[in-house]
Amino acid sequence: MITKSAIDKRQYKYLVLPNKIRCLLVSDMEADKAAAAIDVHVGSAHDPKPLFGVAHFLEHMLFQGTKKYPIENEYSEFISKNGGYENAFTSTEDTNY
Repeated sequence: MITKSAIDKRQYKYLVLPNKIRCLLVSDMEADKAAAAIDVHVGSAHDPKPLFGVAHFLEHMLFQGTKKYPIENEYSEFISKNGGYENAFTSTEDTNY
């Protein structure tokens, strides 16, 4: 159950995806923009010894090309052309996209 303030007009929905990723969806009808983020609780402190930096490397690889957007930076360009921006970071315990 999600607990919120009595004056909070936003709607919330919690769900767990088939791959066990937990999600919190927030809908704010007064907002003029949309956003999405995912945080994986794996950061640079979890890098295996022979592969220091792999968490940060994989963070950057997400934006280099995917099956849906195979051209380098195509996804970033799509987001930019539609008025958005993307950012990510890797800390010792988390990587956020």
